[in-house]
Amino acid sequence: MDIKDELLSFLEIAEINFLMSIKELKPELVTRKAVENVNAIAWIVGHCVLNFDRCLSMFTNEQLLTKDESEFYIYGLKKDSVKDCGLPFVKLIDIHLELTSKLFEIFEKLDVKKFDDIPHEQAKGKLSAIIKSMSLHIMGHTGQIVQIRRMLDNPFWYFVGGVHKEDRQKLRKEWIAWWEENKTYFT
Repeated sequence: MDIKDELLSFLEIAEINFLMSIKELKPELVTRKAVENVNAIAWIVGHCVLNFDRCLSMFTNEQLLTKDESEFYIYGLKKDSVKDCGLPFVKLIDIHLELTSKLFEIFEKLDVKKFDDIPHEQAKGKLSAIIKSMSLHIMGHTGQIVQIRRMLDNPFWYFVGGVHKEDRQKLRKEWIAWWEENKTYFT
């Protein structure tokens, strides 16, 4: 396994665990705060979507979130200014799925040598470091979602799952089926 395969594997593991952390989530818990000074799950999801959106823009100059939407989910936003969840939860998830599909397609096509390059003049490091950072970022927020669900008495997912590619593919197929069947409950 070369560095490209390892990096993409790490990011895929983080991404499937992120998705699994919201599987079977009760819709009424999406915007509920477990405690006052903690973000709701919807905001955390939006924040992670923003991370993927910024990465995509390095390769395509395309952003799926508007400037205002991006600012709503940026790190450091005062918690008392987050009164709702910003974008509808269904839209956040659909944007996430579109972003990750595009990003993984781009990453798969890149030569392994490109992972040792700085992908864009405004990038903060080599692509390999960016992917490592994204993976850790997503896993950290996945842990937050899992903990919030436990605090709200709606536990489901444990992580880390999907270490093997076949398991990730199976989990993703199951997750997509769950989402398609249940997304209307989140509107």
